Amino acid sequence: MGLIEDLWLFFGSILEQIQGDPIVYGPVFFIYAIAAAVFLPIPVEFGLLLSPATPMVIKALILGLGKAAGSILVFYIGVNVEGPIIRFTERWNWFRKLVDACQRFVEKFGYLGLYVILSIPFMVDTVPIYLFSIFNKGGKTLNVRYFALVNFAAGVTRAAIIYAAYELFNVILIN
Repeated sequence: MGLIEDLWLFFGSILEQIQGDPIVYGPVFFIYAIAAAVFLPIPVEFGLLLSPATPMVIKALILGLGKAAGSILVFYIGVNVEGPIIRFTERWNWFRKLVDACQRFVEKFGYLGLYVILSIPFMVDTVPIYLFSIFNKGGKTLNVRYFALVNFAAGVTRAAIIYAAYELFNVILIN
């Protein structure tokens, strides 16, 4: 197994083990959501399906807050690596075209584009968060405060979509 799979299994097993205690589950789920935003390219919805003792609204807020906190870290990482990536792309014309297309997407759709992409359930959001932060023209296209707010709103929206789908189809969320 690779490092990502190992980390996912590690977090998953911890969340399963502590799901009966909402006081412990909340902070660990928060860290899991941050990790999913910053370096774990995995869907975060897994954590919503556990911990029957934790109300869904609380889990949705924790998910949103974790995604927001992680996005702030990614925002500053992206601002700091944008220059080297742009210089790197000057060597390969095809890659430069891809970078330019990503920059135009960020400029055209901004926060709304980010919100729509990050609101898709079971979507791995690590890559889009990094793309939006890297191709941000030195932090001038997107504001870190709004960037985090959009990530929070998208996290809550994802949780609401998952919960609504389970309710609509009468699926029991927790065993």
